[in-house]
Amino acid sequence: MNQNDLTKLLKPLVKKLVKEAMQEELSTVISEIIKQTGSSVVETKQQTSVVNEDLRKERLVEKQKISDERRKMLENLSKNAYGGINIFEGTTPIASAGNPEQRVNVAKAGDPLSDSDPSDPGVDIGGLLRMTGGWKKIK
Repeated sequence: MNQNDLTKLLKPLVKKLVKEAMQEELSTVISEIIKQTGSSVVETKQQTSVVNEDLRKERLVEKQKISDERRKMLENLSKNAYGGINIFEGTTPIASAGNPEQRVNVAKAGDPLSDSDPSDPGVDIGGLLRMTGGWKKIK
């Protein structure tokens, strides 16, 4: 057997053995990397959740401070406005008008005046018929 025949015979075997050895080593390296990065990902998620919770608490405290400052400013403005006179003195609030933002053209079935004050006299339209000449001219 000459050298060329031996090379032809051994080259595929060596190539196959080297390939298998590299795959084993590579799979070991990859599994180690995954183990290390997997634990760091968990640690990073825990750290992120702690940071997010701290930020949420800080924002809540800041919102509360802003709300308190706004309330104090409005109180000071209302005390000093109109020379200290309460312009709403003697008025009564509407019985159950509700929140205007929630009343977006939604009326209860059978009760179109549900958001109106029951003691409100409304508008007198009795004079309209006299102005037009009565029902005879309307027909």
